[in-house]
Amino acid sequence: MHWAEKIADKIIAKKPNKEEYVCAAGISPSGSIHIGNFRDIATSYFVVKALIKKGKKAKLLFSWDEFDRLRKVPVNVQKVNDDMEKYIGFPYVDVINPFKDSDAENYAVYFEKEFEESIVKFGIDMDYRHQAEMYRSGKYRDYVLLALKKRKEIFDILDSHRTQEQVEGERDAYYPVSIYCPCCKRDTVKILSLDETETVADYECKCGYKGTFDFKTDFNCKLAWKVDWPMRWMYEGVDFEPGGKDHAAKDGSYDTAKDVSAKIFGYEPPVFQGYEFIGISTNEAQAGKMSGSSGLNLTPATLLKLYQPEVLLWLYSRNEPLKAFNFCLDDGILRQYFEFDKMYNAVKNGTADEFTQGVMEYTKVEGREIVPVPMSLIVQLGSVVDFNVKMLEIVFAKIGTPYKYDDFKDRLERAKFWLEKCAPEHVNKLCAYRNFVAYNELDDIEKSEIE
Repeated sequence: MHWAEKIADKIIAKKPNKEEYVCAAGISPSGSIHIGNFRDIATSYFVVKALIKKGKKAKLLFSWDEFDRLRKVPVNVQKVNDDMEKYIGFPYVDVINPFKDSDAENYAVYFEKEFEESIVKFGIDMDYRHQAEMYRSGKYRDYVLLALKKRKEIFDILDSHRTQEQVEGERDAYYPVSIYCPCCKRDTVKILSLDETETVADYECKCGYKGTFDFKTDFNCKLAWKVDWPMRWMYEGVDFEPGGKDHAAKDGSYDTAKDVSAKIFGYEPPVFQGYEFIGISTNEAQAGKMSGSSGLNLTPATLLKLYQPEVLLWLYSRNEPLKAFNFCLDDGILRQYFEFDKMYNAVKNGTADEFTQGVMEYTKVEGREIVPVPMSLIVQLGSVVDFNVKMLEIVFAKIGTPYKYDDFKDRLERAKFWLEKCAPEHVNKLCAYRNFVAYNELDDIEKSEIE
């Protein structure tokens, strides 16, 4: 049984009669969304498919956490605009779009569109939520008010999951919500007090602005992460959500959030699955955790220039969430294609075992057909003939594998991209003229083969 189906069984066991199951994922558009974040989506996507396979109705809910604050300016943003530090503390939707060649209305939208355009190529259907709109439209108003009313209970839950000692007066001064300043737009606001109704706050900002905030009518505020997360579980009726292994650690975000969910919002927390981070294998034999705020941020769009979408899905499908794996920029990518083709062919010719059948079932992209022309052959032969399509067809025919362009076109540009960008030392350069010295040393049969 595929690992996603085991998770689906747990979900159904908790709520066997639910009309539609909700599997969630979410990302903050802090910069170009790297492929490591895709494990959040892929895990939930496979569980949705598993639920549907079991005859259930299910959807994949995706939240853009665009109401989070800008904490750090990514490397690729600094390169195009070195004046972005002044926006630190702004919600992403209030930060300008730094890319002059784009008509995106703000920072968040730019990176959201960049990611969503890639997701379409995987055939993944998602129900999007934009958290800035959700908060600012007042949809969460009642839950913000509830959190304020139960703020000391929330503090006690948070305190029970941390190791440091409580500071005197800390509990009374705790507020589970951040206010964005109407003057400087940052979240550098300190709540000073709540009135007797616990709905109106006096506050001051580091910029010097002081004001009053009525949580019944003012919505430019956001719950703290470990309160916001379980609130949204309850609001959306979430049944499953994965998270990085840091969230899964004892007394980590999930442990805390599930207690807040049950004790504050009265909602049974969803099934949770932690997952390992993704690494990169390069020609220098270096591998590391990817980060969206560093230079090491391979996006889905970039990876799709190297991997077919089915092969990317296969990498996530064959590796259980807590198993690490690498994307290969070195020649390991040729081995990955070989292993994918081996499993694909086994399913096609009826020799696949149960594990292989389960893995490959989740790699299908609707509307696409795979022809497993060996990637190593396309790289080797393509380099020799300078990726000339007609010459490639001739060479394939001569070696007894008469593949046509329609068979290998989906892999051809990916092979060329990998060879030129990731392994230029393996590129074969054609001579501009015939090497008659070498030619004259050939016998008649050899000469006829290259005519």
